[in-house]
Amino acid sequence: MINVLFVTPIPEERKSEFEAIENCNITFKDRSEITDEDLADAEVILGNIPVAKAELAKNLKWLQLDSAGANTYKDIREDIILTNASGAYGEAISEHMLGCALMVLKNLARYLSLQKFHDWNNLGSVNTLSISNVLSVGMGDIGSSFAKKMHALGAHVSGVRRTVHDVPDYVDAMYTMDQLDEILPQFDIVALSLPETEETVHLFDYEKLAKMKDGSILINVGRGSAIVTEDLVKLAKAGKFAGVCLDVTEQEPLPKNSELWNVENVYITPHISGRFNAAVTYEKVLRIFRENLIHYVNHEPMDNVVDRKLGY
Repeated sequence: MINVLFVTPIPEERKSEFEAIENCNITFKDRSEITDEDLADAEVILGNIPVAKAELAKNLKWLQLDSAGANTYKDIREDIILTNASGAYGEAISEHMLGCALMVLKNLARYLSLQKFHDWNNLGSVNTLSISNVLSVGMGDIGSSFAKKMHALGAHVSGVRRTVHDVPDYVDAMYTMDQLDEILPQFDIVALSLPETEETVHLFDYEKLAKMKDGSILINVGRGSAIVTEDLVKLAKAGKFAGVCLDVTEQEPLPKNSELWNVENVYITPHISGRFNAAVTYEKVLRIFRENLIHYVNHEPMDNVVDRKLGY
């Protein structure tokens, strides 16, 4: 029997879906209740345990994360198969990104501010997506989902990925990271959905942010480390951007004394575009768990195996 430790929250009525899988002895535990004995017995863990705890799982052969991000786990024992939940988050997070873009494009947040003062005031002309040039930096599940939505609404969409091997029909052009300096001035909306790697940490420093078009919109839902906070604050205070929408920040939770909180046209959400806030995301994560567990039991190739060198 394969000892499986299931640590992602799951309702009682869903447990039978996993208990029905043959040759598995499944223990369901809240993350806060995991014991050293649970870890020592587990051959498979479904869900995100603290990285330090992985060292206590002496018999662990496979760790399935419930997150798309895997960079913090890339240095666990090399003999452990590491898989993530890539593919579960694109739908929900890309809708959040679309909402952010429209909020800024149509001045909706500014009108909400006026409402507090009962101020009936026309803030002037706005742009439309049909004349907007959009750049999706990161073309994984999330970035691609966002690009598809923007294309469907009439925007001119380009993408950035590590290597260009094809150009999907919903993208007008595809670029590589080393072309960012050249292309950034062209775009009205720049959306980041990057994983955290050596290549992406502080990718958007003062130089790159300054190259963006004046009055553009910046969205970040990937990792807060992709943007140098101090540089962003300087440029945002100077009125560089029409709006900056951050669902992720370099330090989380964002400290109460951070300058970001008080910069005009910077809109902050507490890393909530993903997680399990959307039911569809949770369903997709459970589907990935179940399908991969069946693969493991049957000695079949696993889905979503993380490349340790890349971190995703």
